[in-house]
Amino acid sequence: MEHFKHDTYIVLELPIKIHEQVMSIKMTFNDPIEMVTPAADITVAGSSGVGLLNPAQEPHAVYSILDNIALKIKPIKTSFLEVTRFPSTNIFFFSFEDETPFHDLHRKIADSNIRFFKSEFPFKPHVTLCTSSSITEAEVKKLLAIKLDEEFMIDTLSVCSLEVSNNKMKDHLLYKVKLNGFL
Repeated sequence: MEHFKHDTYIVLELPIKIHEQVMSIKMTFNDPIEMVTPAADITVAGSSGVGLLNPAQEPHAVYSILDNIALKIKPIKTSFLEVTRFPSTNIFFFSFEDETPFHDLHRKIADSNIRFFKSEFPFKPHVTLCTSSSITEAEVKKLLAIKLDEEFMIDTLSVCSLEVSNNKMKDHLLYKVKLNGFL
């Protein structure tokens, strides 16, 4: 039986135009050494809510479950709110105008037969912009002033894994499915 080899999580991919804008912000405000995984996406399983996927399960079974979930979820039309900071951290992120569809998707995934490790944090849909350990007050003000107001559509759910080897990190795309919402 094949298993997941590295830390594995489920994300919603941002459309390319929004992804590029978010990546530009991330490149501006993160230390180069902290940009080991420069992802610009929304983690729906593997961080908050539920933890990483339990590796002792068949990947194709997970993909099949996600295919079935994707048939029931419509693409998500959304927009960002202002930049926010997680309390007592240097983690800055965009949250969403309406979090309901993200919570619905997270709940469907969490309640499925996919097995996850536990997470100590409640689910909070967001896109991380900065995790810098050393950020100036001027940079904080610039970050908090950033606006990306346009509406966009999210239609791709992906399974990714993070490989750590020789003090280097590499992100692997394992699977993708489109949200169809036909059923």
